[in-house]
Amino acid sequence: MGDSRTVVFAVSIAAFLVSMAAIAVRSYRRGRRASGTDWEHLLKRLQVVNHNSVAEVALDIIDESGQRRRDDGSAALDSERIWELIGGLQGLEVLKANCEVLIELAFYVQQWYPDALVVAEQLRLSAREIEWNVDRLNGANRTGKLKSAFAMYAQPAVAAYYLMTRRLLALYEQGDLPMLPDLRRAL
Repeated sequence: MGDSRTVVFAVSIAAFLVSMAAIAVRSYRRGRRASGTDWEHLLKRLQVVNHNSVAEVALDIIDESGQRRRDDGSAALDSERIWELIGGLQGLEVLKANCEVLIELAFYVQQWYPDALVVAEQLRLSAREIEWNVDRLNGANRTGKLKSAFAMYAQPAVAAYYLMTRRLLALYEQGDLPMLPDLRRAL
């Protein structure tokens, strides 16, 4: 009876060690893949966005620092104009997809500039906000209420995206990184 417990214990420990080793190998490979991503590949993953339209929609409700323009929450742009400038739900999906790349661009800088971690976390929170707003719009679209919900959710999502791009540019400027001109052109 004692020998069978020892064997079960030894097998359990071996299984545990094998699973820990598998997790470590997987994490190592994932980390190497992420750090192996080169600069050009990251920039190529950014989907085309009309940056002037993004700025127009965002700066309708916030100023350059990200503060709300009007205390009453009113905006000069109506839903139809925002739809036109952003490209509707498809345009918002592009912004949502670009959020992941923006976060990766912040992590890329972390190799030389450790303070990038803080910016990357800020970008991650903004990306969640954008995802939440886009998901609300997709839900409104399924229920036939997209037109009435569009400005309420689209404009804050666009403003969050605009601020993400400004934070990323500021990070590259602070780090005085040589990739800054390329990033400016891409954003």
